[in-house]
Amino acid sequence: MKSSSTFNFEDLLKTMKVKIRKIALLLFTTLLLTGCGEEKLSDRSVIDDGKQQIETTQLDKWILDNITKPYGIEVVYRWEKNAGATGSFIYPPKIENVRAVLEVVKELGLETYRLKEVGGADFLKGRLPIKLYLYGGGNPDENGVERLHNPQLTAAEMCLYNVNSFNPGDADKVFVLMRSVHHQLAKRLIQLMAYDRDKFFTISGHHYTGSTEPIAAPWGYAQTAKEKFGLDAYANKRGFYTMLSFLSAEDDFAEIISATLTSTPKELYDAAVAAKTPDTDIDPEVNARYAKEAEQAYKEFTEKQAFVDEYVQKNWHINLKQLQVISVRRMAAYVNQH
Repeated sequence: MKSSSTFNFEDLLKTMKVKIRKIALLLFTTLLLTGCGEEKLSDRSVIDDGKQQIETTQLDKWILDNITKPYGIEVVYRWEKNAGATGSFIYPPKIENVRAVLEVVKELGLETYRLKEVGGADFLKGRLPIKLYLYGGGNPDENGVERLHNPQLTAAEMCLYNVNSFNPGDADKVFVLMRSVHHQLAKRLIQLMAYDRDKFFTISGHHYTGSTEPIAAPWGYAQTAKEKFGLDAYANKRGFYTMLSFLSAEDDFAEIISATLTSTPKELYDAAVAAKTPDTDIDPEVNARYAKEAEQAYKEFTEKQAFVDEYVQKNWHINLKQLQVISVRRMAAYVNQH
């Protein structure tokens, strides 16, 4: 049995340990509060949402008033983590070119559809992409073929490339930009107002490649923007408008609309003539085969043209040929003004 003195000594030790712990805790709390008082807290959120916190600029205000508020499109031109694309040419655009590109998109794209004689003021409401990415460089894929859109995105998102080299007074630059805009707007509209894909597919389905690899070689011969993205004789002789039409039924459909709205009626007529004009050879049998190929190409070319014309008239309540004339005239006037 422990003595009374031993018992009291052990109780004393326990009491001292408790007091020492309390004193240590008090000192630690005092030091912590003193440090917080001297150090200025950051007013920046520690939550990483992938965006830099930056001040609103005059450009941001212009975008808000001219693109976002009236059309419901969020414009992304600064670098964002997990932004809509990846690749060696995917980098932010020059700030000084952003507004020039967006002005063209607005005036030659969005406002054209809203004209009274076209779709009317409410035509695009609820039917536009909700996000628009701008990039400084181009969009070549693994086969060296440059696309007018990012195939990894949905039709609810748009990408515009080559902002750094854009010049509103350069007809070729405006042409390529509007080819891309009309292609992507068409895909968004046919997503929301569906077309009979199965019926359309039966016309040229045997030609669709699903990849740019088969068209990379003929694409490689193109030098100018018109040669790369315009109506193309190689494509015409196979029943298509452009080289990018070969990729899928959706691309084919969108390319017919986009190429129509950026080409003159004479250019479109010449493309149809190219489709029905056979190549020639000294061998009669080869000539006969060429004649059959040209006949089939012209059949597919005109059938798809009529299909798209009818769809646009029935679903959009727009005459595509009338819209074509308005579109190319507005493009020419815009370039001349700049």
